[in-house]
Amino acid sequence: MTQHNFSAGPAVLPVVVREKLSQALAPRTDGQPSIAEVSHRGPVFAAVAEELNERLRRLMGLVDDQHLLLLHGGANLQFAWLPMTVASGRIPAYLTSGYWGEKALAEARRIGPAEEVGSSKAIGFTDVPEMGHLPERCAYLHYTGNETIHGVQFERPPVAAVPLAADLSSEFLSRPYPYRELAFAYAGAQKNLGIPGLTVVVIRQDLLDRSPDTLPNYLDYRKWVNSNSMLNTPATLAWYTALETCRWIDSCGGLAFFQKRNRERAQRLYDVIDRSDFWSNPVAGHARSVINVPFFPADAKRSPDVVSKAESAGLLGLKGHRALGGLRASLYNALDNAAVEILIDFLGDYERRYG
Repeated sequence: MTQHNFSAGPAVLPVVVREKLSQALAPRTDGQPSIAEVSHRGPVFAAVAEELNERLRRLMGLVDDQHLLLLHGGANLQFAWLPMTVASGRIPAYLTSGYWGEKALAEARRIGPAEEVGSSKAIGFTDVPEMGHLPERCAYLHYTGNETIHGVQFERPPVAAVPLAADLSSEFLSRPYPYRELAFAYAGAQKNLGIPGLTVVVIRQDLLDRSPDTLPNYLDYRKWVNSNSMLNTPATLAWYTALETCRWIDSCGGLAFFQKRNRERAQRLYDVIDRSDFWSNPVAGHARSVINVPFFPADAKRSPDVVSKAESAGLLGLKGHRALGGLRASLYNALDNAAVEILIDFLGDYERRYG
């Protein structure tokens, strides 16, 4: 039975990337080391690093004053690293549209004062929040582009006359995006760019210039810029996987191709949910995520049974996050279109049997 992976992350990899990984890691009769064993200072990995940086910058459309960093630690490290480094006596502002936005704000408040200027918590994070007054001398405005758990997505960045900082983890490289408008952005690779262990960070020069000289070297973005993201040994296998994924994205037609495909199949799934008397999604139509679709059976107690029967049908990773419950289908770039159609058929069959 074919299995289809709807997990929110680590997420499904493109088949061709899995094949490349298999070939790159396979033992060789001549004893030549694999890509995971070569020196990160040597010519083999240097070629990987150079091409990965070039392809990412081109896919994102970055300009000269935006530095691209390939780091460790995931979004959770950036929650603290950002305010620690660039607040510089100013007050950072946060728009919270779900679980991860709240986590980012809470971590910033461990570093210093931070102001929530908009939240949709009162309506159960079912829409993007309206933005209130920004604090005087605002350090930046932070938002979560796509909430992986609550399924809320900004169509485009908020409009504000301050530097924008964005957590783009679960929508990164899923569509053309105005990265040039962002002073700071970060995304874990394990959604649309490969495997865990790599975090992409973009920081604009004016924010980089705010870095205090008292930071430890590891927490100084300038040190990472000057070392080409190799202040210590990088996650070499994750970099290689990201390169093969970028090549695959380009071979498919680039981000415009995925934007069109992702929107169409997400709409197919939402249409089935909206027409149903059994399944529901509470998110406002204009704010629904194209990437992460949470949904619920009419009887919440049925959620574990749905997950169990879905797994028996080869549909994996549909259990909703513990913070929200219910079910969730993550429709990342590498998920085959056939998987979405099989899920739709499964939902219809389950409703006929148990609705």
